[in-house]
Amino acid sequence: MLKRGVSFQIPNEYGKHLSQILEPLDCTPYNWKIECSTEVWKRVYGQQDEDLFDNVNVVDGVIFDELIKSNIYYVIFTTLKAFPKGTHLRNFNTYEEFLKSDCELCLLIADCCYVELYCKNLTTLEKLYDNARAKEYERIKCIDENDPRTKMCT
Repeated sequence: MLKRGVSFQIPNEYGKHLSQILEPLDCTPYNWKIECSTEVWKRVYGQQDEDLFDNVNVVDGVIFDELIKSNIYYVIFTTLKAFPKGTHLRNFNTYEEFLKSDCELCLLIADCCYVELYCKNLTTLEKLYDNARAKEYERIKCIDENDPRTKMCT
């Protein structure tokens, strides 16, 4: 069976979910491309919540790492793509295009709790899978070649 990724459910609540999901990964050597209609709201006490990524399309890995670790936020939906710094941030829509791109990891979250994580490096994918189990996320499954997803976007 060819492993493409892992899917699971996270709690539908404010937290540091992106940081917890990506805990086994060093986020800093990447440029993070924020695609589609992302809604990740940072809690600002006493004020209206703000966009965690401040409406930008690409975030440097060091800044991304700081944002996801130092804030409390609510993820409604997002598509995050990790490209090694210095590589081409080419758009892709399908899994086959993902494989041909420089992108190493694609994280999709829909409806506040449904997570799909695609990763080219199988060792990293195993660590992300083990992390999901350790965090006791629900409905953890491997995504294989029978994946029904047709677009790599939420």
